[in-house]
Amino acid sequence: MMKRTLLLGLACAGCVTVSKSVLMDRSMYPVPQRAVQVFLEGDSIPSTCERVALLHASGDEDLTDEGDMWDKLREESGKLGANAVLIHAIEEPGTAERIASELFGTESDRDADAIALWCPDGTRVD
Repeated sequence: MMKRTLLLGLACAGCVTVSKSVLMDRSMYPVPQRAVQVFLEGDSIPSTCERVALLHASGDEDLTDEGDMWDKLREESGKLGANAVLIHAIEEPGTAERIASELFGTESDRDADAIALWCPDGTRVD
């Protein structure tokens, strides 16, 4: 029983958490994660796309990587009914945060900001 609790605690510690500010409720029309297109800063985004939500993701640096962050942002965007996500940046923890993590045993988090988008004409750029 204790091993199971410990393993569950470790698995949850590695999770990426996403906070969201919903701008347009499309949650009645979820989109599978694999169908959510990723756009990066500087990409051309179709002019018909509308903002669904502002997203902020956070995950422990030691237990997550950029792929985990991207996957979680796509998953959460899809749950909100978005078929695209614009990822502004994924930031690694700074030196001070890493030192504090080592000295005090606290987490050093990787963070990302993104916008979930609904593109009614799909995500192709004309």
